[in-house]
Amino acid sequence: MKKNNSGLNKKQKLYAMIAALAAIVAIVVMITLFIKTKEDDTDIEVNENFEFLVEKESSLLENYSINATQQGLQDDFMAKYEKGNYDISNPLVVVNPFNASPQTALILFKTSKSEKVTMTLKGKHNDDWTRTFEASKDHYIPVFGLYGNYTNQVVLKTESGKQATIEIKIEDSVDPNAKVDVTANNLGNQNGQVYFATSSLGVGSLAYDNYGEVRWYSSMGYTKGMTLLQNGNLLLSNVNIGPDVTSTSGVVEIDLFGRVVNEYEIEGGYHHDAYELESGNLLILTTKMGTESFADDVIELDRESGQVVKEWNLRDIVTKVDPNFLTENDIAWGWLNSVTFDKSKNAIILSVRNQNSVVSIDYNSGEINWILGDKKYWTNKFDKYLIKGTGSDFIYPSGQHSVNITSDGKLSIFNNGYNANNEVPTPCNKFTNNASYAMVYNLNLDNMTASVDYKFGGKEYFSYALSSYTYTSNNHKIFNSGWHFTDKVEYDNPLCDQFTNDQYDSYIIEFDENNNIVLNMHIDESKFEVLKSDIYNLAENSVKPKKSGDVKNYTFPKGRYLSTFPVDVPEELTEEEALQFEQNDPLLISYIIHDNRFRLSGAVPTEMDMKIIFISPSGKAYRYTLKEKGQEIKQFIILDKLPKGRYYVYASMNDFVYNTTQYIEMK
Repeated sequence: MKKNNSGLNKKQKLYAMIAALAAIVAIVVMITLFIKTKEDDTDIEVNENFEFLVEKESSLLENYSINATQQGLQDDFMAKYEKGNYDISNPLVVVNPFNASPQTALILFKTSKSEKVTMTLKGKHNDDWTRTFEASKDHYIPVFGLYGNYTNQVVLKTESGKQATIEIKIEDSVDPNAKVDVTANNLGNQNGQVYFATSSLGVGSLAYDNYGEVRWYSSMGYTKGMTLLQNGNLLLSNVNIGPDVTSTSGVVEIDLFGRVVNEYEIEGGYHHDAYELESGNLLILTTKMGTESFADDVIELDRESGQVVKEWNLRDIVTKVDPNFLTENDIAWGWLNSVTFDKSKNAIILSVRNQNSVVSIDYNSGEINWILGDKKYWTNKFDKYLIKGTGSDFIYPSGQHSVNITSDGKLSIFNNGYNANNEVPTPCNKFTNNASYAMVYNLNLDNMTASVDYKFGGKEYFSYALSSYTYTSNNHKIFNSGWHFTDKVEYDNPLCDQFTNDQYDSYIIEFDENNNIVLNMHIDESKFEVLKSDIYNLAENSVKPKKSGDVKNYTFPKGRYLSTFPVDVPEELTEEEALQFEQNDPLLISYIIHDNRFRLSGAVPTEMDMKIIFISPSGKAYRYTLKEKGQEIKQFIILDKLPKGRYYVYASMNDFVYNTTQYIEMK
């Protein structure tokens, strides 16, 4: 083979590039080849010309699907229930039924007649939680809020008077060392009202009661913002990597068991926040791919189809007002971090963090209605949209989060209180005099002025990033100073790094309708957002058969995976083209596949292309392009159009062919 001036041939250079840039890619040289003897290979149709595929040792690359996995768990416990003779004195108890929410259980039993059942979960603080479920002969009782590292008592009582006490021991706890101090608690028995809290990293999503006890958590690692949906489910970020370091690939709707109801994959990813419209459609903060835009795009996602039905790009909107407002280098000029909807004005309200502003845009036209922000962050062409602050206590938004429109039409935010415009690395000691506030503004849109209606906070609640100020169904308010400095912060560090979870803590304070503090909780972990709600919101949609006694039509339907991405269409190869892959080098490249999404775990040099070839033992072969020369690698390729069967995975990079020593099963 001809060598270049460096003494390395092209193939050697290729190995070197992959080893350097893809840390989890390893070169495996097989000295001898042998015929596989697995029993499951005996019924595979093998074209004699493609025996080379099965003669080489390969490992299965599992096509993981949480929907299929959770459906299998349901099928198992329902089959057990159907075969058993379970009554109230001997129910079937399934702890963590979908393997995603360790402090939950499902209790299943039969009664001779259709009747209601009351369930009482005994509390540690004279705060029992009680729920009554509708009449049926088959009873599927959801138990949420079990204590971790504790033997819980659950009392069941039928309408006819039969009663039983069930003990449910929960071994798991989200973090037994996490310290929670409750310095004020005037709430009494909340009967299922908990504080759902999310984090941007590490801890994930969990729920505290008003005594600081963890009563629920998701073991799936969902983070970022949380949206409480009208049907009682939760909308969270999914766990898959998005198109950039700030985003995930979409959002996931789960119930309190952690069962995935819908997962929405979004081409521009998901970051920070979402909002559910009355129609059920979702407003999602994302990034518009293929443009200079970054974290300044909003889409409306149809809840049923998972497709984008409307889009608003704030970069396009502001440059229509002033074409010279932004340059190509102003990539993260906006950084949307919160979204809500003002029904009375048919307007989308956005927190534009890096502009220290809140912006209202018309839902239909996409034009700006108003801007609440200091004039110095906008040019003169925006003057007609700017709302002027009035009053001696007025403070403009600054690095703000958590926009909401109150029931009486006021604007509320969590005002972090530091300048996020053209932010540069800054030592933490520069922020010691900053203050954060929950703020409610009166907006007078007739004369374009605003005044402060309410303000709570100060230096002692300064939160460097994130945080929230939210509302409950009974007009209480939840203040979350979620990235508060602890004594662990290295104040002289040249970069005040918000992405170090153990150096920040949070204050969660609840106010009643008269703004009196009724709960004050301090947690030694940072919190992205805190929302208070009834953990038993699902009681109205309680798990039950479609009709009494219809066990086989259990109401948990199989979850759905929906995507805004176009499905990749493979190039089908001729048998002659496929046979060229017999001459190859073994190269174990680390790939991940879930829900037919096939991605590389690693990096590829810019000047290299990468094509993935799937070859079946019958001789059918299909080629996909994962990366083209000079372009970024695709997040993944979607294999929905790959026919069913077994396929051995080959990679072609700059015309060199490699056997990845892996195969997949398309079902």
